[in-house]
Amino acid sequence: MPSNIEHANISAIKLGIADVTAGYIGNEQVYPNTREIQSAVYTSTATLSSSGGTRTFRVIGEVGSTYNLTGYGSGSYTLASSPYDHNISIGGNTSCGGSSRTISTTLSPTGSTVLQGGGSSFSSSFTQSHIGYVNWTPSLSVSGSLTHTNPGSTIVTISGVNYFTPGANFTGTLTVSGYTSSPNLSNYVRFTTIQSGGLGGVRQNGSSTNNAAESSLTGSGVINYINGSWTSTNYPNAQNLNGNYSINVTLGGGDNMASIRFLLFNGSPLNNNDSCATSWNGIKVWSGYTYP
Repeated sequence: MPSNIEHANISAIKLGIADVTAGYIGNEQVYPNTREIQSAVYTSTATLSSSGGTRTFRVIGEVGSTYNLTGYGSGSYTLASSPYDHNISIGGNTSCGGSSRTISTTLSPTGSTVLQGGGSSFSSSFTQSHIGYVNWTPSLSVSGSLTHTNPGSTIVTISGVNYFTPGANFTGTLTVSGYTSSPNLSNYVRFTTIQSGGLGGVRQNGSSTNNAAESSLTGSGVINYINGSWTSTNYPNAQNLNGNYSINVTLGGGDNMASIRFLLFNGSPLNNNDSCATSWNGIKVWSGYTYP
């Protein structure tokens, strides 16, 4: 409860010729009319790690001083004891494509509270590092071809047109290149599934299919080939897919085929363990058509 003469704070009280240092009504100090805050700083201004943590913002002043904090730890406060420590929690700085940031808190006095030195605020800050994650786009290139490996008895001519017959054997070869690891995690982003399999082409009756019958599939390459799917030898971790692959497939069923192609590589969307990798729908690559 400040003591005023009209609208001005009382600047001095004397008892006779002696200065009165303090005046009270009951237990409440009413003179001097102001309370002073001497300092407000972070006790450590060393760089904070990107994972975050807690820092102490320490206020030193007269008990009963009132103030606002803006920035980190924002709010309105009354100094209950001195020094008083505000424990400020700082979250992680892990945004994609971000950078280091400044963590700052500013104290501004309120009411009749003043700051030592007569300023309008105390500010204190430090730097928080960034984890270094960047935005990036996965990439992968696949090229290859399909070769008929057992001509002769597996080619039939009907009305002057050649057809592959069931039992025709083909070898698909492919090369994977340009597969890059995550710049953030230093490992490869995993496909949900990778398949090589699926004969397509034009039947003797002129209809097209992407699902001609297959009687057998075998393959070899950088990773394991089992029942039409490629599986990392480092499963469940991803590994570098760059390299050469070979798949052997035999035409099954009962249809003759005027042309054949093979689904060399079908990588479904990424099982994305890197949130900074841009969305990618996968990659599907067919061989060119092979004719009897």
